[in-house]
Amino acid sequence: MTNAQRLELAERNRARGEEFVKDIHSRARELSEKLEDYIRRWLRGEAPAELPQDLLPPYMDNPKTKDWTLKRPEEVDPAEQWYIIPCHENDPEFEHCYMLGTDPHVTYGKLIFVAPIGSQLLVEGDFPHARYMSYEILPPLDPLHPASGTTGENPEVPLVDADIEPDPENTNPFRVGADRGAEARHYHLTFDLAIGNAVQLNPQSMRAPEYREGGNSRVGGPFGFAGPWGGNVFTPSLLWLRIYAPDKGTGALGGVALPKALLRLSTGEQFWLQPDFSLAEERQNTKVPAGYEAPGEPFPAIGPRLGWFKIFGLTLYRAELNAYYQSEPYGKEHVGRAKESIRRNFLLLFNRGEGAQPPGDYEGSATACKNNNFLTRVFKLGPGKVYVITGKMPDFPRTRDGENTMTGAEVRYWSISQYGHGEGDKYETAVNYGSLMDDEIVLNEKGEYIIVYSTAQDRPANATPENGVTWVDWGPRSMQTLTIRWMSVMPEWHLPQYAPDERNLPWERACWSATRYDPSLVGRNQPGVMGPYHPVIHYLSAKEFEALGNRRLSPEDIPPWR
Repeated sequence: MTNAQRLELAERNRARGEEFVKDIHSRARELSEKLEDYIRRWLRGEAPAELPQDLLPPYMDNPKTKDWTLKRPEEVDPAEQWYIIPCHENDPEFEHCYMLGTDPHVTYGKLIFVAPIGSQLLVEGDFPHARYMSYEILPPLDPLHPASGTTGENPEVPLVDADIEPDPENTNPFRVGADRGAEARHYHLTFDLAIGNAVQLNPQSMRAPEYREGGNSRVGGPFGFAGPWGGNVFTPSLLWLRIYAPDKGTGALGGVALPKALLRLSTGEQFWLQPDFSLAEERQNTKVPAGYEAPGEPFPAIGPRLGWFKIFGLTLYRAELNAYYQSEPYGKEHVGRAKESIRRNFLLLFNRGEGAQPPGDYEGSATACKNNNFLTRVFKLGPGKVYVITGKMPDFPRTRDGENTMTGAEVRYWSISQYGHGEGDKYETAVNYGSLMDDEIVLNEKGEYIIVYSTAQDRPANATPENGVTWVDWGPRSMQTLTIRWMSVMPEWHLPQYAPDERNLPWERACWSATRYDPSLVGRNQPGVMGPYHPVIHYLSAKEFEALGNRRLSPEDIPPWR
């Protein structure tokens, strides 16, 4: 569909009002009843395990998720249920970079499923040896807040590690003071699968920005609804599993097996419905070369005044960045009209915006970890030049060397990642060129950092840990995007005064397209609401950096970008 067709469909949806909502609910219940009837016939031995091709709609049964097959609990193998995007090392040659905007310090698991309305998704597993773990399930089916695994901006429903009650006589290693090495670390979770508003059905766990609720149950979606952006189709549902920074030597899953999932009908019968997702898995784990791009100086729109964009949704950020380039003073469009157009379109398409009904007005958005706040910016590196980023690192728990005890801190996790679009800019999705996480960055006694980005041939001689500097290979692509993940798990891992969360950076003032956007918060290249924790960007020649001397450097030694 073209954007014009999507907007036209959104207008028709809006004009139909309650009739549109009732129609989607009716279609959803009809699909649910057909699926449940088939499952019950299979349980009685009256139908084959593989679903007939016309039972599920085309966007559920397609080359990416096909051959849906019913299985009894004893036939289920967790290794076949999940597809995994594993954490991985940076590629020093930039020849095998991973597609999609993931953080390479994180293992992402995806559980794709479809179930009748009123059934439950059951999950059991072991807490990994890692910095962080969470589950996020596609929200309850809500025509007014469309969401799916691939389209829609509205957020999933989260369940963070510290809130999960372990089984009796087991330990949750993610709680402050807990034994991180405990051997007994099992848990069970229940997700009710329903129609309705995600916030109303999860009033505590979907309260932003905390997203916290004790207990092991949440309410999610039996399948998704793509809304006008996706042509009003139903999609499979999705449960995300995120494992951040597994302890060294424990592998991508943090030293435990994959969790086992089952579905349970309202009458108690348990089963699983397994798709063949091999094509989707292959696409998610594709590796591509970065390719070469000649060095080039940053153009005015990404010059010395620009700080950071705060992300309130990936689709929204892309629209904002495009409008930013094309609007005054860098383009010909009127900036006020460009922002107004974005606000109108996103309310129409997704019911997302500063004035929308929750969760449409939340910072947390589709496919993004709800405990993260994201800051991002485009960079372009000229010949013989270096970018330097300075700031103060929030205190984080030490975990990667298998430390015995989980401690509280100012953040749970922090990272800065490099992205582009691969060789020839031919990939629409982001390609990851590399990343640094908190414990890989050199800090001084004040917790401050100096990160130097340059090509290998332009690396300053004094860009070394001994000089208080973390050096990063910029690689062969001049233009890249840097994205910062600042993770708060409130209140145990939180820095209330300076965290770039919804309280300090509300939508109506921190979103570029908002009505009262205030660039002084984080949008300028100088400390704003984040104070000393604001990542300040410097740009100078490699020779100018070397002229700072072969000594222990501090952020105040780095000249400002003028």
